Amino acid sequence: MARLESYTPTPGARAGRIVLTVLPFVMGLVCVLLSFVPIGRIFGTSVMPAFGLMAIYYWAIVRPEMFPVYAVFLVGLLSDLLSGGPIGLWAFVYVLTYIVVLTQRFLAMNAPFSVFWLGFLLAAIFAGLVGWVAASLFYGAFLPIRPIVWHLLATVALFPLFALIFGRIERRILPSG
Repeated sequence: MARLESYTPTPGARAGRIVLTVLPFVMGLVCVLLSFVPIGRIFGTSVMPAFGLMAIYYWAIVRPEMFPVYAVFLVGLLSDLLSGGPIGLWAFVYVLTYIVVLTQRFLAMNAPFSVFWLGFLLAAIFAGLVGWVAASLFYGAFLPIRPIVWHLLATVALFPLFALIFGRIERRILPSG
């Protein structure tokens, strides 16, 4: 009787698996970096969408096992470091939003895109309010709400484009299941 050898992946296969595992995290980091590129100046506005929040929401719904809470924390921490604001603010907001989204993800899974988008709208409102309250507490004064509203509107308006990009990357690169 022939003896079957156990399968051991090649180093290249193991490296490829690692790359696939960290892809959502890297996409989150790229989205945060994109948030600080002054592309809004082209359109005559200083409002920049929260691209990092888009990545966090998308992967929390679609593949939470590939974007764990510590990765969300690191994405938020990078956002804090680049923004020049209070260190830990966006890390806190993103982690809290991620946890809330995880608890409600069953509502958006396998639902029409309109439900997915509505879920993002609610998550963005939640993140904006938590961020506004936390920043107001940090600075000891109520901060103006208008810039946050414009920030949220731009974020929610651009989410379908980024969801499409994330979905295409997921289908082409990441293994199904």
